[in-house]
This record gives sequence, structure tokens and C-alpha cells, in this order.
Amino acid sequence: MVQELKEYMLKQTKLDRIIRWGIKWSMWPVHLVTSCCGVEVAHTSAPVFDAERWGVLPFNTMRQTNVILVEGTITRKMAKVLKWVYEQMPEPKFVLAMGACAIRGGLFWNSYHVVQVDTVVPVDAYIPGCPPTPEAVIRAFFMVGNKILGKPGPEVKPVKVDLTPYLPQPKPAAKPAAKPAAPAPAPKPAATAQAPA
Repeated sequence: MVQELKEYMLKQTKLDRIIRWGIKWSMWPVHLVTSCCGVEVAHTSAPVFDAERWGVLPFNTMRQTNVILVEGTITRKMAKVLKWVYEQMPEPKFVLAMGACAIRGGLFWNSYHVVQVDTVVPVDAYIPGCPPTPEAVIRAFFMVGNKILGKPGPEVKPVKVDLTPYLPQPKPAAKPAAKPAAPAPAPKPAATAQAPA
């Protein structure tokens, strides 16, 4: 009820557009660095590219941010941490999966302990590459900005490829050994004729 009333008031007062504009220009990512992509994020915020011009200001604490930038491989142990961090962030919140490792496991694809980010939290933008360039990171923030404003924009989504035929197939189970034949019953002794008394 409260949420519906809030949405109604925003539509009536036309503040929704202003709020969306403010969110678009206030994307403050927190880093979840598990691999080498963090170097490129540092370059993104450095003076050459200066992503702060578009409202992207790196933060250190997840409770004051609205964007989580997953940079690298997520293992089963890290998946729990990622979920905790995501749940602690205030709404509205966005997730960017950066690099081949975060998108599909990269070098560790099909490993027993690697999970994909989009199976743990919803991903708003993918940044392909190994590692992605600063330009690609900035482009992903533009994609999220268009999503916030409700504009159709470029969208990058990984294509799922079925590599099952190329994986080693499990060996068929060995057939159980044939049971030994049951021994034949011993022949009954022949009945002897009794002499009359």
C-alpha cells in the first residue's frame, strides 16, 4: 500500500523523471575484486578517462553505494559474500559483471567450484573482455544509465553456447556380472519295493 501510494505521488508530481536523472548521475560502484580486472577499473577512474564526469565515483563501503562491480571469478565461497553485499546495498541497486571470468567463468569455465554471477544476483550489464578496457567499463555505465531512464539502448548479453557435445562423456556403467546358474537338484533315490508280509 505504501509503495503504491509512493508511486502514485511520484507520477502525480512528476518527480519520477527528476529522481531517475539523479540516480543516473550518481552511480557509485563498490568493487568486488577477485581477479585482474580491478586494474582496468582503476584506470577508468584515473585522469585519462575520468569516469567521474559521468557520475561514476568509486566507493569503499557497500551500504552507501548503488552499484556493485563484480570483477573476476566467483567461486562458491565468494558467491555467499556477493549475495550478502548485494542484500546490504540500498535500493535502487545495479550489478555489472566485468570480464570473461565474471560472465561465464573465463579460464575456469566448467570448473567444479566456479559459478556465474547471474546465477547469484541479477546482472544489469555485462562487460566482455579479458580484461575489458576502460572504454568498455564506461559504456556499461551508459547502458545502466539508459536502463534507469527507461531508454532503449545498446545491450550486451552473453550468448549461451552448448558445449556439452565437446565434453568428455561419462563412461557407460559396467554390466553386472551374470549370476552363476543354480545347482541342479540332486536326483531322488528310487523307491524300493517292499516284500509282502
